[in-house]
Order: sequence, then structure tokens, then C-alpha cells
Amino acid sequence: MMAVGSKPQRIGGAMVLTDERVYLYKGDLYPDYLKRGNANKFIEPFAKELCKGNGLDVGGVGDWVFPGARAINITSDDEWNAYNLPDGKYDYIFSSHTLEHLPDYVKAIICWQEHLTDDGVLFLYLPHPDMEYWLPQNDRKHLHSFRPEEMHKLLENLGFKCVFHSERDLYWSFTVVGIGLKVK
Repeated sequence: MMAVGSKPQRIGGAMVLTDERVYLYKGDLYPDYLKRGNANKFIEPFAKELCKGNGLDVGGVGDWVFPGARAINITSDDEWNAYNLPDGKYDYIFSSHTLEHLPDYVKAIICWQEHLTDDGVLFLYLPHPDMEYWLPQNDRKHLHSFRPEEMHKLLENLGFKCVFHSERDLYWSFTVVGIGLKVK
């Protein structure tokens, strides 16, 4: 018996039942919610444990802003962007599915780092390269593709005292967090 809306599709050599909750991209099945945006809702409960106090959401726009953070919209023509943040020091900088759109992501992270307090948190939520569509050759808005261990190493090299990362989650994304800055 097929569920309402189910349709058989051939994937590899097998027939697979799919429905409106999944879609097929280059031979792989993905949950349909990936098409709707607002990735930060998947990581928000965990981010709230680390991102407290006065903070920014670089890339946040409209209803898709980390709760309590000041949004820095990278697509609008105002005075603030990923490379030019409002003056001051912040307890955290949260960014969800933004870094891959920036031409110079290292420059952006360094800018963000300069605006964190000494024990501040940099919380990055990034597309995982296992998601075929999000690779730069398939999604031309994405300029980069990152692996968790590479971003972990980058934050360590840039001077964060404590760095940890996740692996791919069910939003085909991962988290890398840097806490506190080493004394220079």
C-alpha cells in the first residue's frame, strides 16, 4: 500500500516510494524541508545554550534571526555587512548558512573575531558537503564548501581557545563553535 501522494521512483537499480515529504536530487533522496530555508531553526535550541548576552546574527534576515541577536543582513545596502560590523564587543556572533556566500570567508571570521569579547562565542552553522545541491558547482550562490574538521582547524589557527564541531545533522548541515580568544 502506498501512502497518499507516494510515487515510485527508480534510484539506482531499486524502485523507491517517495512522497511530498522528500525529493530526489541527482539520485539521492532528501527531506523536502531543506527547500524551505530557515536552517537556524534546526540548531537554535543548542545555540541558545552557548549564545547568551549581547550578540549579532550575521546573515539573519526577517523572521530568520537568532532570538535576541541584532541582525546583520549581508544582502541589503546598509552600513553593516559581514566585513563591517557595528562598533563594540559582543558576547556571541551567530551565523547560519552565510559563510559559504562570502567571497573572503577568512576575512569575515577575522572581522567577527575582532568584535567578540575575550570569552565570546563564534557559532557557525554551515551546509555539509554531503548535500549535493549545496556544493558550489550545483548552487551558484554558494562560493565555498566546508568540511567540519577543516573549519575546526581554521578556528584553532585563528586563535580560539576552545573549538568543537558536529558532524552532519538532519538538515545536512554542521556546527563549528569557537569559544574564547587566546592571549596574543
